[in-house]
Amino acid sequence: MKIPFSWLKTYVPLTATPAQIADDLVRLGHEVEAVELPRAAVKGVRVGLITSKVPHPDADKLSLLKVEIGEAEALDIVCGASNMGEGDKVPVATIGTSLPGGLVIKKGKIRGEVSCGMCCSEVELGLADESAGLLILPADAPVGAEVGEYLALEEAVFDLSITPNRGDCMNARGIARDLAADAGLPFTDVTPAAVAIDAAVATPSVTVTAAQDCPVYMARAINGISLADSPEWMQAALIMAGMRPVNGVVDVLNYVMLTMGQPMHAFDADKLSGDIAIRAAASGEAFAALDGRELKLHAGDLVVCDDTSVIALAGIMGSEPSGVSDVTTNIVLESAFFRPARVSETRRTYAMVSEASMRFERGVDPLMVATAMGQATAMIIDLFGGSAGEIAVCGDATAINADRTVLCSLSRLESRLGVEIPQATDEVLARMGFTLSRQGDALEVTVPSFRHDVSIPEDLSEEYARVIGFDAIPTLLPPLATTAPAKTDRSIHDAVAGGFLQVVTYAFISAEEQRLFVADDGLDIALANPISDAMSVMRRSVWPGLLNTAKRNLNRQQPGVALAEQGRTYVRSDRGHDEENVLAWLMTGEVESDQWYGHARAADFFDLKGAVDGWLALRGLSGRFIADDSILGLQAGQSAKIMVGRVEAGRIGRVDADLADQFDIDAPVFVAEINLDLLPTGKQAKFVPLAEFPGVERDLVFLFDRGAASDAILNAIRSAGGKLLTEARIFDLYDGKGVPEGKVSLGIRFTLQDGKRTLTQADSDAASSAIIAAMDKRFGAALR
Repeated sequence: MKIPFSWLKTYVPLTATPAQIADDLVRLGHEVEAVELPRAAVKGVRVGLITSKVPHPDADKLSLLKVEIGEAEALDIVCGASNMGEGDKVPVATIGTSLPGGLVIKKGKIRGEVSCGMCCSEVELGLADESAGLLILPADAPVGAEVGEYLALEEAVFDLSITPNRGDCMNARGIARDLAADAGLPFTDVTPAAVAIDAAVATPSVTVTAAQDCPVYMARAINGISLADSPEWMQAALIMAGMRPVNGVVDVLNYVMLTMGQPMHAFDADKLSGDIAIRAAASGEAFAALDGRELKLHAGDLVVCDDTSVIALAGIMGSEPSGVSDVTTNIVLESAFFRPARVSETRRTYAMVSEASMRFERGVDPLMVATAMGQATAMIIDLFGGSAGEIAVCGDATAINADRTVLCSLSRLESRLGVEIPQATDEVLARMGFTLSRQGDALEVTVPSFRHDVSIPEDLSEEYARVIGFDAIPTLLPPLATTAPAKTDRSIHDAVAGGFLQVVTYAFISAEEQRLFVADDGLDIALANPISDAMSVMRRSVWPGLLNTAKRNLNRQQPGVALAEQGRTYVRSDRGHDEENVLAWLMTGEVESDQWYGHARAADFFDLKGAVDGWLALRGLSGRFIADDSILGLQAGQSAKIMVGRVEAGRIGRVDADLADQFDIDAPVFVAEINLDLLPTGKQAKFVPLAEFPGVERDLVFLFDRGAASDAILNAIRSAGGKLLTEARIFDLYDGKGVPEGKVSLGIRFTLQDGKRTLTQADSDAASSAIIAAMDKRFGAALR
């Protein structure tokens, strides 16, 4: 769960630094996975005004820009984007800037032209996973201003791993309450604005027949809204919190959930039929989920329904037919308390995880059900207009978790903790919502409604430990001298297992070879007493050494070579020099020789891309290959940067033909490199038993725009295909007779499989329909 620092500050006046807050959170029992610094990550990126744009004389896809950033002279920048023009304002990363992906901006030459910076897209600023070009800033953006400050990027974002028992902290309000109590700072709780009630708006009719699983349910109608996108500040806040903006109403409800902790749902009122009922599902009852899945429910599943169908799987997900869309004008808001065990059981049954289910499973604050309803109503009306009716209320929220008292002895708690519990700690717990009374050794504690996890003395000892500090709890076992086993680096071993020959080349190369793949930025490390001119500088790229090795092998009648080397590269820095651990590949010549069953085949870009993909997969990682024609020494149109997560971890492409000719290699040469120091930790492989039931394979053929990216297409298919989708690939490409100009025909083959049952025609049709709809919505692709 991600919480922007600014959200916490709306509840408590924090003055500590993000690093100090992270330490406080860890001490309070909240694991901090990471502290992201979006504003600091783009320090040095300035608002620039493009005053001139002319074509690059030696590259069709590059432009030469003059960009003003408020300095004495305009910057000369070579740019590969095409969506900008004179007069546009764009983010400009100046020389020395380190971007979120790890790229350090340096002065250099691109195809012979000097470039003194880089114009940036949302991807390069770490604000999006993909973009169509540069980020065009508003016309009133002040030239020269820091982009991070102008865009009001978050000072810090805390990535937290909340323990399952702390459902009250699955939101900014709960985390802020803990911090305020610990630091003795005032806590400003949410006070939603009053909402005017329009008597003309009918109150929804609601019945609850499963009160044990749904002790509180509230519904309110809002009519006459003009649905639009949520404001930019809200969309930016949701993105920073790790959620994708959907539409105005959904964004408001997600924002309320993330800040206040109460999941909510909105139905399109015009798509509902009759009254709303919360009941147990009948066996085999159909449910069309928002994620495109068609479910057959089990008897006892808790559902929300109208007179004709199931409109929500309670606490987990709404239905597709009743969902809010761009044409929605009337809605019904739902806010409820669902029994955690019921939500957990149903979620596991259908393997259907949602942000709402994660919070309902951990337990939400019953008293926030009505508060969140009021807050969401006020925000929706303020942003999109409309009139609200009275709230239909079923159940009593105050009766849930009411009058819960824990009685114990202080000596028992102190014995358990091994330390004396000072009186001052009671004041901290009181600020956290507990009511405490000490009578000698006896302790009586009244537990707040939102802390359903505190019910026995052992729970109280944990609360005291959090306040005292786990570091202050004495250890019982003596320290043991242990030696961590040496970790084996299998990087080169796995490359060799992929069919490559390991080589080891010198770390010294000539200055001329250095310039083939690295611009002259004055950061070379020259040797004071080199062996020869061919070994005069420390290498900054492994590729020249691999090219020399390939040349030597090809000159000795080898039909093809596939080489891999793990080594270090060296660059001058303020600390003297920096070293990077790099793994590099090279392929050229034949990858398959003449056989009776087929002819020889030469290596191509996709052979090497597949080898890199397989190497990453062994580490539980996946890479995205993003076209980049600016990589020095590689051929435009066949070069890409390798993104692993948000990190630019490497490069891949075909060596420029003229450059390869300098090494007497006339066949296409393909190279790649990965900076091993930049790779994140991959996912651990998990055992998955072989499926006992057969899969279903379907083919669909679409007409796409010629510029559509295959990665984006396959990612959209995997997202739309649902949990049953096990594989998706492009098996055919055709652009000949019958295909319109500017279009290309792609054949998509996907496989569906369920480890627990045999799939039906309905399963296959549902997945096909979802994929067809996704292709149309995302790419405007028509089914052939």
